[in-house]
Amino acid sequence: MEQTTSERKALALGLIGLCVFLALQALELKHYIRAETRPPSWDQAIHLEIALDYRDALKTGRWAGAFLLPPKPGMPPFPPLYHLALTAASGGENPAGAALWVNWFYLALLCLSLFAVAYEFRPDLTALAAALIFACSPAVQELLLTQLADLAVAACAAAAYWALVRCDDFKNWGASLAFGLLCAAGMLHKWSFFSYLIPALYPLAKGLGERQSRPKAAAAAALAVSIPFPWYWAHAPVLLPRLVGASRDFGVPFWQSWAFLRYFRLMADGLGPFFWVLGLSGIFTAQYPRQWRKAWLFPAWAGCSYVFWSLVPNRQMRFLVPGLPALSVALVSAWPKPVVWSLAAFQFFSAANFGAGWISRIVIPMPLASLVVLPSQPPRGEDWRIADVLMEASRLRESGSPISNLTVVANSPYFNGPNFTWMAKNLKLSRVNIRGVNKRLCEFSEFVVLKTGELGPSEVISGLPEASQTILRKDGWFSRAYKEVKSWPLPDASSAVLYQRRRPSLPPFREKGFRFQYYASSALEAEDLRIEFGPWEPEAAAYSWVRISAGKAFLHGLELGRLSVELQDVLLVPAGEGPGLTDDVRFLKMGRLKIVSVEVQGGALKAFLERRIQGLKLERLDLDRTVRLAGLFNHVSFSAELALALPGQVFVAELIRARLGATPIPLAAFPLLRSFSLPLEPSPETPFALGVPGLTAASGRLSIP
Repeated sequence: MEQTTSERKALALGLIGLCVFLALQALELKHYIRAETRPPSWDQAIHLEIALDYRDALKTGRWAGAFLLPPKPGMPPFPPLYHLALTAASGGENPAGAALWVNWFYLALLCLSLFAVAYEFRPDLTALAAALIFACSPAVQELLLTQLADLAVAACAAAAYWALVRCDDFKNWGASLAFGLLCAAGMLHKWSFFSYLIPALYPLAKGLGERQSRPKAAAAAALAVSIPFPWYWAHAPVLLPRLVGASRDFGVPFWQSWAFLRYFRLMADGLGPFFWVLGLSGIFTAQYPRQWRKAWLFPAWAGCSYVFWSLVPNRQMRFLVPGLPALSVALVSAWPKPVVWSLAAFQFFSAANFGAGWISRIVIPMPLASLVVLPSQPPRGEDWRIADVLMEASRLRESGSPISNLTVVANSPYFNGPNFTWMAKNLKLSRVNIRGVNKRLCEFSEFVVLKTGELGPSEVISGLPEASQTILRKDGWFSRAYKEVKSWPLPDASSAVLYQRRRPSLPPFREKGFRFQYYASSALEAEDLRIEFGPWEPEAAAYSWVRISAGKAFLHGLELGRLSVELQDVLLVPAGEGPGLTDDVRFLKMGRLKIVSVEVQGGALKAFLERRIQGLKLERLDLDRTVRLAGLFNHVSFSAELALALPGQVFVAELIRARLGATPIPLAAFPLLRSFSLPLEPSPETPFALGVPGLTAASGRLSIP
């Protein structure tokens, strides 16, 4: 369609306006990065750490390692494009701040794409207003200042919709191919990208059904699927179950407590109350002077996104943002221009105030919930001393120890395990490993850091208050095992206190050994348990060896026979309420764990697996050279065969064959599923060497040696 002079003028002025806006955003972002010194929060630190993992893998030429990057504990694997973009910003003095410049480029793509979409329907300057109204909303401004992939996903979604409109029902080759490439790029930024493009399935199906459009629609679909497919195929065995688990974190089912309407309320603060009212009221009443037959895309884009993410139990505003640019386009087509430009001016001021904090937020009481006007997130020059804690631990650590674990007893926004882990990796402190608190608190940790005062939000600090009480108890086992070495004041008037493992000159037990007819602790139950202490080495502050044997034992419920182990260079401390070992102990240090002998019967292993893995019901488990098992998992039948081996200092479990029902699984296509290896050298999870003389699966049992 040929443009008129007024349309060309609007296009030129609109692009100039976008450039001016983005330049102002860049200046404000530059000021923010200079002034902001707080460390990244939970998820942000994880994403920055993943970027470092990619950088290290690519720098050392480990291309396969980059493609199959191990996911973080408890997290699903993340598609690579956003983190690869962050790698360019991960080598400077302020990588957390530099990462925000990556977000600025995604903001530019979002603004340009949204302007282009709006211009297709309204070829005048209100297309610029549509871009400004959405880009200046509090939710987008918050994502600009956050090291998360959601702003990138919003930019890819807006660009994909622009290509979808331009392809003219897949009659245009260039726009059709662009649509396929943008969909592929979106899926390589985040798994949830497809949820925002659900309405596009209709024109795609329509294009596949028409002779003239079929080649272009097929090419677009092929690009959208084939490019991200290798990554998703390789990571599917880990990605799918972890995504299901992650979606339930702190979640409420949509049919409970009006949860389906939660996003309706979140949109008021995320978009700004005036944009919220005008956008929602105009989505179905907008009048488009051009391309009006495609106007259904906007309510479909916003509506499908709302329904999809309301069904997901974990609801956060950032998940819905990529589905909401449609409201901005509809708004400028539904309301008079004076209203549109007044709102654009207010949104622009709101965006400037968001980073500068000139005006504190204004709360307007409402019958159901209060509305927030002019929210702000100004930078703060706060030092949370994470680097100081890590450098001090690195300086004090025992030089002969391969790995020094540091247990973090806190989970507050700016003082938590993920940002400690990211900072340690950023400082290249490879010998200091961060651990969280478990039921054993800080076992095998040389250091413990405690944040006094508030430990974090109540919903994310499970176990931390009890751990803090144990540490601060003057007559407890922790005070006998650790000493305070340094503390630092924190910005919230609390303190970070660093503790280091003591080096006792005398052995913790006077006895040379113990023998119990029956012994029970939180993890171990044993009959005929014998413990023998070797000589105490004052210079190493440890026993040279400790031998443990039992006629029968249950370790976390797994029945063990012929148990005999030897612990070398070991330090432990009584941890029970009573005077001796019969209550409990905590292992503080161990150089090597040698398994002399142990035996696990097939029936005991079967019962253990069924107890530990929810939904598993084994019909058969055979141990004869290999491990063969068959049964039901969540009512789905399966069978598998594994080979166990100990080549060198690595334990390897290789999946030989597997079936779901009667369908064989092509294991060669799932490298993450095919093989599992556990190094027996010291690692962050087991900071001691493991000695295993051999492993045999025969006669219905697993046995060492």
